[in-house]
Amino acid sequence: MVRTKYSSGGGSSSSNYNDSDSDEDRHFISKGSMKPTVNVQQQQNFQDLYCNSNTWSASNYGGKVINPTKIQEKQLLSITEHPNSKDVKIKLPLKDWLEYLKENSNKESSIPYSIERSSYIANVEDFNVSFKCNFEIHVFPEPNSKDNNNNNNNNNNNNNNNNNNNNNNNNNNNNNNNNNSCDQVQIPLLPSTVCITSSSIQFSGKNDDESCIGIYQDAHSLFCDRVGTYNVELNVLANFLTPKKNGVGIALPKATFNHLEISVPRKVNIDVVEPLVRDNVDHLKYKQVEIDSKQYTHTIKKCPFQPTNYLKIQWTDAENKNEQQQQKINQIDLSSSTGSTEKGKAAAAAAAASQIKPIEATKLNVEQNTLCSVGEGVIMILSNIVYTVVSGSVSSFDILVGSNIKILSVDGYNIKRWDCLSPNLIEISTPEPNKDQLIKVQLTSSVESSFSLTISAEIEMDSTSGTINISKGIRCSGIEISREKGYLAVESTANVEVESLTRDNLTLIDKSELPSELVSMSSGPLLLSYKFLVPKYALSFKVIKHQDLPVLVAFCPSAHFTATCSSEGAMLTKCLFTIRNEQQQYIRVTIPHQFEVWSTIVSKKAVKPAIDDQGCLMIPLNKSSGTSSGVQKTFKVELVYKHTRDFEFLNAGTFGVVFPQIDIPISTLSISLYLPTDYKYGEFTGNAKEILTFSNLQTNDSDDNDCEGGFGGANLYISNVMPQQQAFIQQPQQQFSSNAAPPPRQLSSFDTNEDSSSQMMGLKPIKVNIPTTGQHFKLEQLLVISTEIKLQVPYKMKKSCC
Repeated sequence: MVRTKYSSGGGSSSSNYNDSDSDEDRHFISKGSMKPTVNVQQQQNFQDLYCNSNTWSASNYGGKVINPTKIQEKQLLSITEHPNSKDVKIKLPLKDWLEYLKENSNKESSIPYSIERSSYIANVEDFNVSFKCNFEIHVFPEPNSKDNNNNNNNNNNNNNNNNNNNNNNNNNNNNNNNNNSCDQVQIPLLPSTVCITSSSIQFSGKNDDESCIGIYQDAHSLFCDRVGTYNVELNVLANFLTPKKNGVGIALPKATFNHLEISVPRKVNIDVVEPLVRDNVDHLKYKQVEIDSKQYTHTIKKCPFQPTNYLKIQWTDAENKNEQQQQKINQIDLSSSTGSTEKGKAAAAAAAASQIKPIEATKLNVEQNTLCSVGEGVIMILSNIVYTVVSGSVSSFDILVGSNIKILSVDGYNIKRWDCLSPNLIEISTPEPNKDQLIKVQLTSSVESSFSLTISAEIEMDSTSGTINISKGIRCSGIEISREKGYLAVESTANVEVESLTRDNLTLIDKSELPSELVSMSSGPLLLSYKFLVPKYALSFKVIKHQDLPVLVAFCPSAHFTATCSSEGAMLTKCLFTIRNEQQQYIRVTIPHQFEVWSTIVSKKAVKPAIDDQGCLMIPLNKSSGTSSGVQKTFKVELVYKHTRDFEFLNAGTFGVVFPQIDIPISTLSISLYLPTDYKYGEFTGNAKEILTFSNLQTNDSDDNDCEGGFGGANLYISNVMPQQQAFIQQPQQQFSSNAAPPPRQLSSFDTNEDSSSQMMGLKPIKVNIPTTGQHFKLEQLLVISTEIKLQVPYKMKKSCC
């Protein structure tokens, strides 16, 4: 491999500044940086060409991870070679293959180097930002290199037992040299979009002429092949982020300890945006620099920052109000209005100063609506904060949150980013125990009227019952806030009891006094309501979780059973249920005799029935969709089945029928029973009462065209179907006519053999409408709970007239 080096004089080139200078004077200071001498054309070209974010591809830190879980356990040991290609497929046992993958995974996933320390010294100039970057890099040997060297040494010793001591010493020296070498490593340091002006590489404290800096995967990288410690210094030039020259960004390698020092040749406020670092008074200093007998102010910021892949710095001017007004006064030509006399200039200056609108300080009013939802083991907090800008403008907000509150999200229009900073993770000047968390919200643009944001948070409880202390809730921070007030409400979203214990700076109010915005946020009953004029309030309440009781999740307001029996004893039953379901998956129908299922319909759609171990018929249910007047809507479940065994009619006897039971309570059960007209029937006995008219008008199913009388219902249904369907439907209706001679086996089409029925398993059934002719009997029973409906009626043959 050909390795190239920059024209900086190998790996030991020097920097562009005098090393003898002190730490405070080591920034790049040029006359051009103090005087803006760029003309308009140069400025336009600069805006068009020389602004970028200096990023690199994420593939520099990517690694291939081998996942062995897709390997099947049963694999045969075989080698297959394709005759038309050079590809060879080898199948290994699972144990050998997993060991192979583990070895390769360790090789690919192992990190051969680590960057312990990195420091960046930046100086803002006219057209770019210069960086002095120092890296302390440790290159490690491969994990298996020591084992391989030991094995080689053992083999050499076994093979050379007869050699003299000199040969053994030479072998040991060679082995020691091999231990200091490794495969070539490419370590990405900076993106290739920056310009390197000089570089310096040291290995173990000495200048390194064997390693070099080169381009590898769109990054300036260190190429080295020895194990040890490298100290790399790179002096680079980076472009500004935008044409405004108020920020710079650069991609970095992650290091354990990181330090930044940046100098801006004017008085500014410097913020480290990525990664976000809390402002500290000790980080920012102003220094007076004399150039050409003139004093200039330099702003210097020094701070550590956490490991990151990208560093973004922004700065804004921090001029005094008097200086800004003086610049506006100087722009007015005083001599043209009042002459060249000193008195005239003074009068014009006073007049101009009176016309200049004074710069208003930013003032905000804040109104907060906070809702605490008490659940099982967690307190959800939803806070809506409305900022009203009285004067000035604002582009960022600071919000303090108690240490026991976990922030989930911050939502709002025009939010660029938000961060929740913990004092335990950020360097602060005066650390305090249990200090509040800080939420920093940045907007994409300044607002001058009002702004609203919503914070979602939670407080985790140790158990479902306990005491909750909200000593430091959610409150805004900043000297620009002149007033902050709001409302606090507590609601229950679970089977818990909330009892107020203590409160501070909170006034108890009625829930009718809460604003409509806060009431609309709630989903459960409001238990406690407060208002506050000072954001530093405290609230303590007790949560008691009670034991839950089982409730009814499915209910049948009405059911209608229709059974038709022919003169030959064939019987067909239709069960129509009106269901209101919240959670139940199946309705279980217990039929006490042998049966054949003809149709199962749920919400006008055919479904597949099933049967459980106890022989109960299972029909899948839907969940009630939507509500009507606060109650879940109902849907229809229809079951049509035929009795396998026919009833044998005699000249006289007792007719008995048993209707199925379900595992859902029925409020009102209506029964329509159609029996042959060739017989006379007595009074019904059983657990249903014979009536003249149904009390529940909902027994008539408009979707299925089942009428209460039964006779008119069939004709109404036939009038709405096609002619070829009418002929099919009218044929079974004639079998119950007392004037027509019935055929020998009218319901023979109901019989199905076992072979044909087994072939229909797993298919969706069709909709079946049973005939409703014959002598009609109406029965009714209220509140049927897992009970079979058994009916018996005596009958005898009608006397035939001659």
